[in-house]
Amino acid sequence: MAASISKNGLSPTSSASVPGARLVEIKMAKDPLAEEVGESPFFEIEASIESALAGSGVTAGFSGLPALSAGDQEQTLGAIKRLTPISLVLVLLLFRIVEKRPGGMLSVAAVLILAIGAALGAVGVLTGKLTVMETFFGVTVFGLGIDFAVHLFVRQREELAHGRSFEQALRRTLSGAGRGVVAGGITTAGAFLIAATAPDPVALHLGLSGGLGLLFCLPLTLLILPAVWVLRQRRHRRRVETAAESPAVRATPVRVPGLPSVVRWATEHPVRCLAVSAVLLAAALAGLPRLQVETRLERIMNRGVPAIAMVDRIQEVLGTNGAPWILAAGSLEEAREFAARLDGHPLFSETVSLGTILPADLAERAAALHRVFGPGGRTVGAAPGMGDPRALAVGALRRTASAGPPDIDSLPPGLRDKFIAPTGEFLVYAYATDSKADGALARRQREVVQAIDPGASGLLAVVEGMMIGDRPWIPWIALSILGFVLLVLCVDFRRPASVLLAVLPVLVAVPFTLGVLCWVGIPFNVMTWLVLPLIFGLGIDDGIHVVHRFLDDPAQPIRGAALSVGRAIAMTTLTTTASFSILLFTDHPGLETMAAVMLIGLPACLLASVTVLPAAAVLLQGRR
Repeated sequence: MAASISKNGLSPTSSASVPGARLVEIKMAKDPLAEEVGESPFFEIEASIESALAGSGVTAGFSGLPALSAGDQEQTLGAIKRLTPISLVLVLLLFRIVEKRPGGMLSVAAVLILAIGAALGAVGVLTGKLTVMETFFGVTVFGLGIDFAVHLFVRQREELAHGRSFEQALRRTLSGAGRGVVAGGITTAGAFLIAATAPDPVALHLGLSGGLGLLFCLPLTLLILPAVWVLRQRRHRRRVETAAESPAVRATPVRVPGLPSVVRWATEHPVRCLAVSAVLLAAALAGLPRLQVETRLERIMNRGVPAIAMVDRIQEVLGTNGAPWILAAGSLEEAREFAARLDGHPLFSETVSLGTILPADLAERAAALHRVFGPGGRTVGAAPGMGDPRALAVGALRRTASAGPPDIDSLPPGLRDKFIAPTGEFLVYAYATDSKADGALARRQREVVQAIDPGASGLLAVVEGMMIGDRPWIPWIALSILGFVLLVLCVDFRRPASVLLAVLPVLVAVPFTLGVLCWVGIPFNVMTWLVLPLIFGLGIDDGIHVVHRFLDDPAQPIRGAALSVGRAIAMTTLTTTASFSILLFTDHPGLETMAAVMLIGLPACLLASVTVLPAAAVLLQGRR
């Protein structure tokens, strides 16, 4: 097989270890990771090369950072474009459990679409570009933004079911559930925006798009939905007794099978409930020693990227990794020394530098050649024919002996540009034996080359940083999210007991989610570590709404308040998890792990909100 491989290297060169295969390195003028989504120049390069090879019988494959990033963006964008409308339709179909009238559903859809458009525009203005993470954002807003509407609709239906007038129901909905929606929306948006302060482009774009999207969605929900309700009520004011306001037809509370039994058990047996919860949490945390960290780059990229398979093909055909480590020597002699120290190392297959082209014994070789082919040298008989390989070789040797040994100044510009940096340093390219873009393996390779040259680097150093690089900002981000949430809750509730109850579900659900992920063998990667703290910002909404319901009607039993809000939380959990489940069909391991965190963490927050929280509330009330 003939292969033309494009990667982010330096000036064009070629080499091969088997006949018919060539590794061509092409230098790109711009960092491929700095290009906007859909505007990578890689596809133009790919089309030009394939056009040039058309009809020649030569096939081309592409690898390297430009091919990987451009291919990942193209495949992921295509999947998200197909799945995002499905996500919107899915959450709206589930929303029909709460609101079956077309007007209500269209008003919610309008809020979500307006919020997405406004947020994408704001992110584009603030960052100057959009990335793949903004495509993930649409699913995020569909799953989280509809939660605001669910809480308002469920509370309104409940108030109407209790026989209250439309005006009373609207007032109690906005003053009760509305306060919880505002507090929950602020904490969730704040969690996203705090994540955006991390020195990581993935965190920046995901956090900024998610935070701004929810901040746009929150006021739109609180303005548009009540306005639609009022307009619809005015239209039917003369028909007060119609189905629109009949509790028997349209104001029945949302039913969640099994929820009343769970809440009843938690409130009637609070000590037993907390004990069982503690045992389950301990069992989940026992899986922490099984925690796995994903180190392979291709396992957080779209599986359909052709460049991933080409990495292994380069290894198979050429026996080397197409992404070299680059060392900088101060002299040609030092470059030869660097190469000699790496020759024979099990982690590296070969080294290439000017020392390879201009070996140390070049003068001795030139003298020996001159003795044979020079003016006083012996005569070598001519080969029978001009096309005979021996005749061609002898002619080349004679010309070489006449010209004398090459030096740096006589080398072609392409070779000088490749092996001599603009600073005058001599570059040494060390090719790894293994083709895997593995962060752990890259760390071992980096330690070897940096023991020779502390400034040595390469594409695999980027892989190491992406996969297993130190991220000291993650604990600070998590603590900042926790501090922000507590600040909002203190301002909202002004009671330590209420703040503790609101935080309790996520304090249980987040470590439980971490343990379950370890037990089921889902490896952690940069996306997993980023989303896990966000569970705190997302799940806190459940506790906020339950505690607000306690405070709205202190005379109501804790069981009734927990059951009332539990219906809305069950619906929001259903719509959110359904929206995120779409990511399981992107064929993208990184997005799939993000979906897995949500699919485990959000139901855990729901369960803790209708069991642990009311059980703790019963015990606190008993102590009072």
